[in-house]
Amino acid sequence: MMPKNKKEKLFGKQPPRHNFFLNPYTDARFTSCPRCNAKTKQRKLPLFIFVSPVVPIILNKTCRYCPACDLLIAHKNQLDELLATVFTQMRQPAMIGNDYFVVGTVDRATWREGKSVKHIDEIRAIVHDFKKTLDFEPQRYEWVKEP
Repeated sequence: MMPKNKKEKLFGKQPPRHNFFLNPYTDARFTSCPRCNAKTKQRKLPLFIFVSPVVPIILNKTCRYCPACDLLIAHKNQLDELLATVFTQMRQPAMIGNDYFVVGTVDRATWREGKSVKHIDEIRAIVHDFKKTLDFEPQRYEWVKEP
């Protein structure tokens, strides 16, 4: 998320990319962009996520994407299921259902390398924060204007 003022800092060191919406609505799949009504495409990207209590994880996830608005839409219920599967495989069932925050993306080439990054500075060096994290009104699915 872009800083609201100059005192706030981005997490990642890479340039911010994409506007982001974590879709909590199971009845809306956003095959059309909620902003411009253009047909969305699918884009598979490695998402960088912090799972409470501060467990960093990178998941390669297919999301809806509007190139005109540079809007990436991830469906929360699908992300919940993917995180549950990962934590089950990692034998960390206590992490299932914990709160999480999608911070940004990682370059596909970096993700493919599969290097284990241990230090927070190594993680920050590869993350692209989102330009903005957005929300849409549940009834109309229109772009919510910022105050």
